[in-house]
Amino acid sequence: MPTLIKFSKIMKLNIIFYFFIFLTFYSTLAISHEIRPSIADYKIEENILFFDVRLNAELILSGIDASKITDTNSSTLSGTYDDLRSLTGEELKALFIKSWIKIQSKMNLNINDVPRKFELIDMDIQSNSNFEISRDSILYLKAILDEDTEYFTFKWDEQYGPIIIREINELEYDDDLYTQYLQSGLQTDKIFIKKGNTRSIFNSIVDYFILGIQHIIPKGLDHILFIVGLFFFSVSLKPLLIQVTMFTIAHSITLIFVTVSFININPIIVEPIIALSIAYVGVENIFKKYVKDYLRYIIIFFFGLLHGLGFALVLSDIGFQSSKLILNLISFNLGIEAAQIFIILFLYLIIGTMFSSKKYYRYVFQIPVSLFIALVGMYWFFDRIGMPIF
Repeated sequence: MPTLIKFSKIMKLNIIFYFFIFLTFYSTLAISHEIRPSIADYKIEENILFFDVRLNAELILSGIDASKITDTNSSTLSGTYDDLRSLTGEELKALFIKSWIKIQSKMNLNINDVPRKFELIDMDIQSNSNFEISRDSILYLKAILDEDTEYFTFKWDEQYGPIIIREINELEYDDDLYTQYLQSGLQTDKIFIKKGNTRSIFNSIVDYFILGIQHIIPKGLDHILFIVGLFFFSVSLKPLLIQVTMFTIAHSITLIFVTVSFININPIIVEPIIALSIAYVGVENIFKKYVKDYLRYIIIFFFGLLHGLGFALVLSDIGFQSSKLILNLISFNLGIEAAQIFIILFLYLIIGTMFSSKKYYRYVFQIPVSLFIALVGMYWFFDRIGMPIF
């Protein structure tokens, strides 16, 4: 009997080990369709403004509206995007340069409030032999500044999606460098040439608070389903608040740890596990009478750690100013919490207060919605590891 028990434990460990090997392998083959914000690094040298813009050239050339969707598969133009993705780097570069005049017209640079045009110096296409993984392109742009230039502003077409503007200057402290996350279609503040451009504390708080909200509503459908799953486990206020609190504490921990580089985990592994967490919560809701409350809270805490990794991915490229690190993290987290509380209160008001006391509540609301959540979570899991069901 002891030998049998030992063998059983070994088999369980082997199953877990090979599962993570499987997850890691297939995750690297996953189709990376998520739309990330572009990044523009600027510097000024001898009255020349240099802009190095990291973007998804296929996304721009396809005509997909990145302000309305977060995944290229959600667009009716996804086929065009895939065709562009199949081009070689040289073919894509030639096509982009051919379309430059049209693209240039959608990049609005104003110097002292006077419209100017960027000059395209060169373009690099990321070398990536795996068709299933999106590639970055880097545009090298420049604009001549007049001797009396005081400031400039920048925005690009809303359809191109969000963009991060970052100042590059080795002679300045990090705290003095300009950084701004621009939502789709918005314009930068006035960026001054000869004086500091550090954004005000109030503006930073508002920016990161809004960014936190938008990461849940409307962009975080997976996180929304997870919160809905928490709600349908129990509509009683006390256990609901305990679960949300556990989830909040957990994702706050990993959000901070990732941002300050204490831990670093590849998103192609994190995202499928987040999908599994959604499926698990749905299944657990269906079989809730077999689940101990304390075990539920432990699991919610663990899943909160995972979701914190997902939240941190959206901040990884922005480049926090060290003096505002904690403030920006708090603001972003408060935005996430505001969105989560809104979802919980909305469900509680329209479903909890009206139907939770009814005899048919479990069979009409709790089980069907939980089953739907579980199925969507599993679909996302297989899709994120590169094994789409349909």
